[in-house]
Amino acid sequence: MKIMKAGKEGMALIFHSGSYDRIYHGLSIALAALALGRETRCFFTYWALEYVKKDRGPDLQLNDEGKAQEKLIRKSIADGHILNVKELLSQLKAMGGKVYACSSSMGLLNISRDELTAEVDKSMGLTTFLTETKNSQILFI
Repeated sequence: MKIMKAGKEGMALIFHSGSYDRIYHGLSIALAALALGRETRCFFTYWALEYVKKDRGPDLQLNDEGKAQEKLIRKSIADGHILNVKELLSQLKAMGGKVYACSSSMGLLNISRDELTAEVDKSMGLTTFLTETKNSQILFI
């Protein structure tokens, strides 16, 4: 009989949505986990890949729910009350977090490795990511 540990050792986040609020809150969770000493890995797939591209679109992509609060969000970013995604990713890297891009989604969306920001440690498939994070709590954002 194998005895399982009560808690997980790390935090693994799979970012799927391209909506700013989901990316923002997911990265906030990742930063909190890092601050608590947990190894943290972020996997960007599908629409979330836009946030790890060098020449990405607007910093503030919002879903319908977020669009209702767009003015407030933009003002909060401009006033420095909340950070933009680029700043959050910089903090994540400075604290030792890892960032990965989904190779399958990159192929589907015709994104090359050269198009990704320096914050991306490497590209990999989902199976590899899940294998590397088997001792981690996994969140799908």
